[in-house]
Amino acid sequence: MIEDLPELERRLGTSLPLVEGDTDSERLFALITHEIAAAAGDVAAGVTEACQWVASHLALLSINFILTTATDVWALRYPDVHELYVLEREPGEELEHTSSLGSRVSSAHGAAGPLVTIASERMDADPGWRLLEAGELLHVGPQLEVSSRRILEGPPAKPLTLATLSDRARASQAKCP
Repeated sequence: MIEDLPELERRLGTSLPLVEGDTDSERLFALITHEIAAAAGDVAAGVTEACQWVASHLALLSINFILTTATDVWALRYPDVHELYVLEREPGEELEHTSSLGSRVSSAHGAAGPLVTIASERMDADPGWRLLEAGELLHVGPQLEVSSRRILEGPPAKPLTLATLSDRARASQAKCP
């Protein structure tokens, strides 16, 4: 949930045509794409630049996301409004879960190979689930190697709360504290 979209569009400049819809998420990912290109394809550098700019210039509730490339996965949790978990699991057990919203997830791959799972809630009773820290950028490489670093410190410059959101925006954030 990001506000000040006209300011974000100004920052996008010539990259604004990447945006076909009208959501804040589309604009955020267009900015990330723009910054990755400016960093000669360095995804971590592009994500860092985009998210640091958003956190220091725009009103926001949260900017949690998962970004995938052909070989890698990146995840960010910021600030600490919504949960985002990671589980690194060795081979030996399938993943089975029914979410609190009723969706079902199943993966037999875990029986034969390692898994790295990123989710908005713990998907089973495995004690290895870890909540990402606020501002933590997680990277999962092609061989399922996991690394992370904090790219955002402290709260956003212009933090939003549920009370400051429109009714429509507040409804979309129903799981927020």
